[in-house]
Amino acid sequence: MCGFSGILFSSDPARDGYTPGLDGFRRAAHRVAHRGDTDQREALFRHGWLNHFRLAFQDVASGIQPMPSADGRHVIVFNGEVYNHLTLRADIAAKSAVVFRTRSDTETIIEGWKAFGGDFFGRLEGEYAFVIMSVDGAELVAHRDRFGVKPLYLYCDGVDTRHFAAFSEHYEFECSRIEFSSEIKGLGSAKVWNREGLLRQFTGLYEPVRTPFDHVIQVPPGGVLVCQRRQARFGCSLQTLPEPIRTGAYGNADDAENIFAGLFRTSVSDRLLSDVELGVYLSGGVDSKVVAYELSHLIDSNRPMKSFTVGFSQAGYDETAEALRYARHSGFDPHLINVDDAALNYSYPHAVQNSELVQPFTNGAAKWWLSLFTRRYVKGVLTGDGADELLCGYPSYRYVSWWKFAMRGRGEAQSIAQVLKLIEQQPLGSLRRDGLYLSRFAAHTKNPWLAGSSAAGTGRDFVDSLQLLGVPHPLFGQVRAITSVLLGPRQADDWLRAQAASIQSWTYAGLESLSGGRESPRNSLLLWQNYFAKTHLPTLILNWVGDRMEMANTLEGRTPFLSNPLRKYVSTLPDRLLVSGLRDKILLRRAYAPRLTSDFAATPKKQFNAPFLNSSQLIEAFGGEHILAETGLNEGLSLSQLQHSVGEAATSDPYAATHLQSAHQTAIAMSIVNRTIVQNAALARDENLEQRYLATGGPVA
Repeated sequence: MCGFSGILFSSDPARDGYTPGLDGFRRAAHRVAHRGDTDQREALFRHGWLNHFRLAFQDVASGIQPMPSADGRHVIVFNGEVYNHLTLRADIAAKSAVVFRTRSDTETIIEGWKAFGGDFFGRLEGEYAFVIMSVDGAELVAHRDRFGVKPLYLYCDGVDTRHFAAFSEHYEFECSRIEFSSEIKGLGSAKVWNREGLLRQFTGLYEPVRTPFDHVIQVPPGGVLVCQRRQARFGCSLQTLPEPIRTGAYGNADDAENIFAGLFRTSVSDRLLSDVELGVYLSGGVDSKVVAYELSHLIDSNRPMKSFTVGFSQAGYDETAEALRYARHSGFDPHLINVDDAALNYSYPHAVQNSELVQPFTNGAAKWWLSLFTRRYVKGVLTGDGADELLCGYPSYRYVSWWKFAMRGRGEAQSIAQVLKLIEQQPLGSLRRDGLYLSRFAAHTKNPWLAGSSAAGTGRDFVDSLQLLGVPHPLFGQVRAITSVLLGPRQADDWLRAQAASIQSWTYAGLESLSGGRESPRNSLLLWQNYFAKTHLPTLILNWVGDRMEMANTLEGRTPFLSNPLRKYVSTLPDRLLVSGLRDKILLRRAYAPRLTSDFAATPKKQFNAPFLNSSQLIEAFGGEHILAETGLNEGLSLSQLQHSVGEAATSDPYAATHLQSAHQTAIAMSIVNRTIVQNAALARDENLEQRYLATGGPVA
């Protein structure tokens, strides 16, 4: 894993007009230095500047970047791992007669592209992002892996990011300067809040291309950007990946458990490709256990792999007993670090600054500690990231499954109008089946935040989202509550209606010809999973508790659940192998029940979460009291007023209180992003505090 930054200028005037200059480029590039500590290099050309911080895992001695092509006409900067790159080299050599100089996957990528063009990218298996540019500055090609595990941001001068709000297979635009980096902070141009993009992220309506900043976009998962110089400007084409997460809800399921386990075993094996030691994250959940299970059968039993677990002082969040039980059962060398409120309050700003995200969750603060702790022992770690998205493991998926069940009892509907008519004839709560979700998950109401549940489970989320957004959205109560507190109820509903076309486009991306009526409730799980995989997964999940938290402490994360062969297989499966009734991740549990033993496989989904943090301390430290006015979201709402609303709701509606508390925590995150990313203020590290906590963690006998 690595961090890179670069700029491509269309002309001498474009370069000379770049206000930060070369010194400013270098300062910004060093803001991603945490992504690689093996070595650092830069390459300067007349119309292009490149900088690369390397964290080496393959061909440590010679895989240095920026790396030129064999013919010297192009150069690449790369972040990530391509696990099948050595198997691709024979075809490349046969096509181009190139003689490879290294064993690096970086060289395989650039020479594969030189030989086969952009078609070569579809053959890559791994987690990666890279940029190839010509040394004469005439062209640039950028690509990101299919799930978006590795980040890639662009600053395109003069480009209006509203152009990217709705899904399209191709976006065309022009600019005179293209800046690119592994993180937003690595872009040298000033960051200016974009109100529309900020509102989308603040309210939880995440987007895979647009960001909360003017002129700043992400290359979406699987996206390919091609830019070519045309006189004094670049003509750019951004091609997206239209494939849905699944192709249909009623596919074949014969021998699914064994097929899935075989593909997953191969994926884990592929991710052991490394010249340095790797470890594994281990929690109490089934996802990390199946990763550990496969590892236990692939690694040398005489050299047990190290496992790493984070424990919480709050009992409701802690899973250490179960994680250590499984580590010992499987022959791992367990390592444990415990964190308390003080530790989380310290790490939270660092986690937000590294994520660059405006969002309500606090678990990234724990993941920050876990990565810092793990990096003391290994340089890379296998994770369970992506399992919940691929196999439907979140409470929202169970809620959608209940919605399908509740609507099936009311009759067939092929359109939103028909769905709403059925609800009008038989209101929610009037049928016996309507109370199933509430009765099964009634405990969620005691502490929705701890349970990881954003929905009360009455079904109103679906009715309201169908009316305002035109799609079934199981978290809509939270979205609407946060939008209402920011904008006021009437303006909030108007704004949400204005987002409907964008949200529909990402929900239906790749599913435009869905059989059986795309608005039918029976397709609700497929639609929600597709939307979540294209928006929440790359923007929130793989950032906040994935790559960015690992790389904050120069640790590589590898994600065996997010392999292309596994994705292709799951894309053919029916709903019932993912969620059956109100049980989640059916296929994973069935596949590994006989392998793990049933008690390990049956572990209930426990949301990886952390408590809300000390708001007063954070608000004071980052000047957050009036951040809503400072960013233009609400001139008249302070965080003290927002916190007062939380207190008023707490006694009568725990879900409403949680939504408002989420908005409050999001505003605190925004104040940290404002200070550290927009204003470029550095965060001080307290090495003594860090060492005190790290000293209490370590191997567990």
